[in-house]
Amino acid sequence: MRRLSLLAGVVAMVAAGTVWPTAGADTALPPCPQAVPVISPEGTSPHVDCSLRSGALDFAVTYWSVPELPQPRAVKVTVTDAAGEVVQTIDELLEPSSPGGVGLQDVDADGREELIIPVARNLFNGSPNTRFTTWRAPGDRLHYERTQMVGQSAYPSGDGYLVVNGGGLVSRDLTFYLPTGAGYTLVVVLTIEAQEVDPATHRVLTVICRAHQQDGLHAVGMTIRQAETAFCASPAANAIWPGAERLSVRVWGPGS
Repeated sequence: MRRLSLLAGVVAMVAAGTVWPTAGADTALPPCPQAVPVISPEGTSPHVDCSLRSGALDFAVTYWSVPELPQPRAVKVTVTDAAGEVVQTIDELLEPSSPGGVGLQDVDADGREELIIPVARNLFNGSPNTRFTTWRAPGDRLHYERTQMVGQSAYPSGDGYLVVNGGGLVSRDLTFYLPTGAGYTLVVVLTIEAQEVDPATHRVLTVICRAHQQDGLHAVGMTIRQAETAFCASPAANAIWPGAERLSVRVWGPGS
């Protein structure tokens, strides 16, 4: 009961923004041992107090826990500009399964690095996937906006979207996000499933691709049927089991 009460207190303090003092960033922190964030199923990196730099901004990363409850821990990222002024403070509550430390990576290929915080690693369809938050600031803006994502990798789609790739061994989920001034808008989720596999070579011979309705489809002016046609034929979707025959199994009704 005491552990549950302590955990509830930690969550409440983080939500209220009172876990951390309001002092400026610690400029004496060493560089982070791994600047690129860990999302992949096998990767890990240490949770240590450290610093990152991107452009004219510095990021002081500090972790918080208590002896009675060393996990989960919270992380605070203090963002300062070239003059040393704090421009943003970012707080996240991490789960015990968080696979690695905070990192920077230009995942959407817009020329500016995003701040990525691995929050937890859990099994989905028998395979480990990471839940993480991606903080994006477009252009020369100093304020970062948060989007929560789940998968095993994140990369540009080649046609203007950010793709988060996750799932299991015979089923992949591709989540397409549209970069915006407010972070990312979730546009569509594809599930690509292997239907026939060569027992000798384990090569996937046939697959099906389905799109799942999302509110963000209005941002690209598509119906779910149009989205399935377009996104299932995208470079990102075709890169999943390339060479496999794409089967069509969907029967669309009127107005879809």
